[in-house]
Amino acid sequence: MKSFAKVLGMVLAGIVILVIGALFFLTRMFDPNDYKDDIRQAAREQANVELTLGGDIGWSLFPWLGIELKNVGVAPVATPDQPLASVGTLGLGVKVLPLLRKQLRMSDVILNEIQLQLVRNDKGVGNWESVGPQAKPETAGTGGAGAAGEEPADSGGSFDITVESVRVTNASVRYEDRQSGRILSLDEANFMTGALIPDETFDVAFQGLLTTDQPAMRVRVDLSSVATLQPESQRYQLSAVDLKVDASGDPFGGRAVNFQLQGDGMLDLAEQVAELSQLRLSLADMRATGQVKVTGLSTEPQLTGRLDVAAFDARDLLRDIGQQLPEMADPGALSSVALSANLKGDASSVMLNDLQLALDGFALNGALGVADFERQALRFDVSGDNLNLDNYLPPRKAGESAGAAAGSGGSRSQSAPEEWSDEALLPLDVLASLDVDGKLALQQVTLTGQNIKPFSVAVKARDGLVRLTQLDGGIFGGTFAASGSIDTRKTPVSNALKAQLKGIDSAAAQQAYDVPQQVRGLMDLNLDVIAGGNSLRRWMNSLNGSANFKLDDGALLGVNLEQQVCRAIALANRKSLSAEHGSEDTPFEQLSGSFTIRNGVVSNRDLVADLPGLAGKGQGEINLPDQRIDYRLGLLLEGDRSEMPDEACQVNERYAGIEWPIRCNGYLHNAGSSCGVDTEGVGKIAAKLVGNEVQRKLEERIDDSLGDKAPELRDAIKGLFSR
Repeated sequence: MKSFAKVLGMVLAGIVILVIGALFFLTRMFDPNDYKDDIRQAAREQANVELTLGGDIGWSLFPWLGIELKNVGVAPVATPDQPLASVGTLGLGVKVLPLLRKQLRMSDVILNEIQLQLVRNDKGVGNWESVGPQAKPETAGTGGAGAAGEEPADSGGSFDITVESVRVTNASVRYEDRQSGRILSLDEANFMTGALIPDETFDVAFQGLLTTDQPAMRVRVDLSSVATLQPESQRYQLSAVDLKVDASGDPFGGRAVNFQLQGDGMLDLAEQVAELSQLRLSLADMRATGQVKVTGLSTEPQLTGRLDVAAFDARDLLRDIGQQLPEMADPGALSSVALSANLKGDASSVMLNDLQLALDGFALNGALGVADFERQALRFDVSGDNLNLDNYLPPRKAGESAGAAAGSGGSRSQSAPEEWSDEALLPLDVLASLDVDGKLALQQVTLTGQNIKPFSVAVKARDGLVRLTQLDGGIFGGTFAASGSIDTRKTPVSNALKAQLKGIDSAAAQQAYDVPQQVRGLMDLNLDVIAGGNSLRRWMNSLNGSANFKLDDGALLGVNLEQQVCRAIALANRKSLSAEHGSEDTPFEQLSGSFTIRNGVVSNRDLVADLPGLAGKGQGEINLPDQRIDYRLGLLLEGDRSEMPDEACQVNERYAGIEWPIRCNGYLHNAGSSCGVDTEGVGKIAAKLVGNEVQRKLEERIDDSLGDKAPELRDAIKGLFSR
């Protein structure tokens, strides 16, 4: 038995020596360079590429099965003069004996001076799309290797694979899109790893320079990490990730911007989980921390996480990344910004829940996010305390102040006003693309110097229809509530508004917005209007709807109706006034009326004014397109009819029940000063008064002459005169 074993050992040793000798002979006597043409032909047939082998092929069979190629070029067969890729040096080796034990032991994998030239032509076709095995017509009646339902052959078990290292040095990639003219290039790229051994950690490093021409920008990337590969359990980890990005170029105003991201990453394909933890992000002086987890990777991905941004100066940040802020009324605006939120989302959405935003002392909380990335569907439901929007608006010009008085009674100018503008006011393209559903509630908003307290707004926009479902708050001692819509689907665009005001101090509102003050009092208003188009001119010409209002405890400013009535009475008496009567304004206890609006013409037939000693009725039109008013007031004398200081304006029983006419005819900007006595109407009243006086004197003479002697004759004569 021992002899047999000895002989068997000698035989095996001889076989090994023979194999080694054969391999030595092959490596010395067989030259693969003699088969370059065969290799090129195989590349054409199998990969549809034109292969260039500029250097000698170096190879070994034992104890390493290795190969080394130099000056390798790859181009599509159709365009062999337009290289797709080139490699300066490619080398790798595999130990032979471990292969018998299903162990793949690779040496360093080296790729040096790689260049990729990716071009998409003016028809949108990439030069890489023709590379690879080309589809061949299927033979009728036969099944191919890739037939449906056919399982790949069992390879006999998986390999235990290790790689000493991977080194890709001095690589470059150039991408050109001739349709858009955009060019993107990655240069000076280097990628290196430590030994790739399953279940053991290894270092990973990458450096590269990314350059774009639209916009002109340079981005240097430096990434390092420690990785662990566990292919058996399909788990892969990156620890101590350190990503540094230095960018410069047009988007940053020529400044150099520094960005850094640190943290840990994990991918578990068996559990379908990916996670980024211990994240630390810095951009200039902004610092943020967070974590993100995604489950259901291959089915329905679900994202959860947390983001915390420490307080930072947004003005400094924007300046550091080359962005210029517009000038603001408050030089310190945006100097303190902080944010925290929980993240929740899926493959098409992300929401910031439990959001807390601090902005210059203003606090906002709630939920905010994008419900659909493709539609850019914005959703929000947030509330906050006191926000001063004036701080973020452009500063007022010298001499300009919020709420500057515009003059009591309006303008005295008789010149025609400037015509309504035809300039577009609404960004219809933006509004048509909006997908928004949100609510905002604030304790107080300050805008144009006015405090709105509280303030609530809700808006919905989808498929070209923008709806303002809620807009309400408190201002000028009263409240307002409004709703409306903008329908961009129609041509011209349709606009609708419903508004309700209660207890608004009208004088304060006019003063706040530089409107000529023509009325004072606490106002209630209901408005329901529609208009078409997208300019002031179109709105004024197409305005339709209705309105009603009531003003309590107020005054008509810049118009003295008492003086106008006295003037009318003096005119009827054919006398001249010796002095002015009353104040510059006309006080009233209540003023009310309703309006119909047709194509910009506002009509009223039921104006009622309750004035001290007077009762007023009015009717007329306001022509918004022409900015003119034509209004007639009738004033009835009431109350004390005792003689007034001016004999020309005596009120006695003759004037009871007579409606004294006042007419306002002019431009809207001088409506108050355009009111005066309607001389034509007063002339008719004077004629009537004269007739009444003649009749009265005749009746007195009849009474004196006939008395009770002939009452039937007396009454008949009086009736005749009355007719």
